[in-house]
Amino acid sequence: MQFKTISHARMALMIVVPLLLSAAVAIALYNLQIINGASYYEESINTRLSTQTVAASRGSILDRNGIKLVSNRIGYNISVNRETLVASDDPNGALLELCAEIEAQGEVWRDELPVSGSLPWLYQQDMPSGRRRTLDDYFTHFKLEPEMTAADLMEYLAERYAVSEAYTPAERRRVIGIRYSLETNTLFGSGDYNLLEDADIDLISFVRERALPGVSISTSAVREYLTSYAAHILGRVAPIDPEDLDYYTSLGYPFNALVGKDGIEKCFENYLHGTDGKVSLTRTSDGIVTDENYITAPQAGDNITLTLDIRCQQAAEDSLARTIGSINFSREPDKQITGGAVVVLQVGTGDVLASASYPTYDLSAFSRDYSELVADPHAPLYNRAIMGTYSPGSTFKINTAIAALQAGVIDTNTKILDKSVYTEYEGYEYRCWIYPGSHGELNVSEAIQNSCNYFFYTVGVKTGIDTISRYAALFGLGQKTGIELAENTGVLASRKYKEEEVGEDWYPGDTLLASIGQSYNLFTPMQLASYAATIASDGTRYAAHFLKNVKTYDSSALLYSYQPNVLSRVDAQQYNFDAVKLGMLNVSRYGSPSGIFGNYPVNVASKTGTVQLGEDIVNNAVFIAFAPYENPEIAVAVVVEAGGSGSAVAQIARDVFDYWFAAKKSETRIPTENVLLK
Repeated sequence: MQFKTISHARMALMIVVPLLLSAAVAIALYNLQIINGASYYEESINTRLSTQTVAASRGSILDRNGIKLVSNRIGYNISVNRETLVASDDPNGALLELCAEIEAQGEVWRDELPVSGSLPWLYQQDMPSGRRRTLDDYFTHFKLEPEMTAADLMEYLAERYAVSEAYTPAERRRVIGIRYSLETNTLFGSGDYNLLEDADIDLISFVRERALPGVSISTSAVREYLTSYAAHILGRVAPIDPEDLDYYTSLGYPFNALVGKDGIEKCFENYLHGTDGKVSLTRTSDGIVTDENYITAPQAGDNITLTLDIRCQQAAEDSLARTIGSINFSREPDKQITGGAVVVLQVGTGDVLASASYPTYDLSAFSRDYSELVADPHAPLYNRAIMGTYSPGSTFKINTAIAALQAGVIDTNTKILDKSVYTEYEGYEYRCWIYPGSHGELNVSEAIQNSCNYFFYTVGVKTGIDTISRYAALFGLGQKTGIELAENTGVLASRKYKEEEVGEDWYPGDTLLASIGQSYNLFTPMQLASYAATIASDGTRYAAHFLKNVKTYDSSALLYSYQPNVLSRVDAQQYNFDAVKLGMLNVSRYGSPSGIFGNYPVNVASKTGTVQLGEDIVNNAVFIAFAPYENPEIAVAVVVEAGGSGSAVAQIARDVFDYWFAAKKSETRIPTENVLLK
């Protein structure tokens, strides 16, 4: 057997390479343990691990045609970590530098200290209940006297946070405010404190360049409003109020979560919020994040599709504002219209196609405009469509007619002579609006067409308030409409209401007034639209609703689909409904709104209401309608405060019908991609 001889070169290589590798390892170990051992050790003990909640993106809100109304975009927040800030050499100086830059760029940081912004130090007069609770918790935690004045509290906080006396009062207030928020967030919440949300790119650049201790940039999904319409419906999101904290934390929400505050955002919070994730963060002693690992990934919220047709909403809001502006242009300052509302429902389903309230506001600028909005005497934040209550005026006569017909007081052929003044009760005179003239003899259809008070005084007294109010309730007047948002139920004039709420007996004179829509009757525009839709559907009252369906965030699965819900039925013969609807058709053809609907290509059934509010006070205007007369599709209710007369605001309903029967029915279909509506 022969053996190969190993060369001297290869032998040397086999010896040298292991020696070199060993030397490299030895040098690295020497560097790690001897030369830089102390610094690496210090860094290792100063490295901090923490777990942080990752907010899930909220679901989108879309209209019935798939147009996105509310979505999300990436926003950048300026966060402050209290532990890292306080451990730095000059925490208060860092905060002042940050505040100065924020102010220089015209931004406003989150200030939760309920003390005035300048001397003398005073507690905020209208302190939000959440801030009051946090302050009380702070007093209890540190065993402070509940009667402590704001000045004494500021002195205590200045000492606690080592705020230099060399600072100006304004500087002291800035530092104390932020330090207080940081501390209360740590004591009663969790996570970093978002000093400023959705910061401008210039501020982000400043924070990154300066590397202030404890100050960092975090990202989050920011609500983006793709339409300036439907503000009262869509609602907004904001941080959890302290009084709601226990409720939301019990559901697993973090302390600093954003939640729906009103409108659809609040109503369907459980769908829109999604499921938050958890991330493990590794920070250096300077607060710099060096590593992050997701424990659980966030799961986006579900998408909500509304019954709203945003183009119909646009038509309603624009026409309402345009009509009010036109009327106000010719009026004296003390006779100006202060507000109004329009509601559009789909007949046979209760779908809310539009719900407009005037004046309105811009959701995207809510935080910026909040002080002005709250101070505005016309109350733009007030949703008149579902919270405002108004006398229905003569629109109520449809109900009185159905009640009288069904009670057998009259039939569709009964004629009553208008004597102009109803004098059945000695010492009282109730006049028809045409006084001193007369409408002559009228049947029920003609009485509706001419809105004859005398006719409805006569049949109303014979029918009685108990029957009239019973039918009104079946029509949904003074009742819940079924909408998911908070609504005002209004007042339905009845014997029971007067006895229990007013403390007086019901008299025949009350029945006379109630028969024509006066007395105690107060209804919302949403109720009036439901009333009109119920007449159009021959007495079947469907629940009004905003929700159409719910889908997963990627729209791959349908989670919920609304089915029409019948709330009540007005049990009346078809010929009785035909008679009152004929009267409404003739209102449009020959009555006061005939200038608007007389030659309209679609037959419209309508009823006007002119509501007298008192001497020298401009009347409210009420108008209800549905179309087409032959096969109703949509019903509209318009209420304009100090509008003058129902016919004066009928153009608003026509503009809605113009959209529905022209644009909606045209061959040019509405696009379903994102559309920015302004």
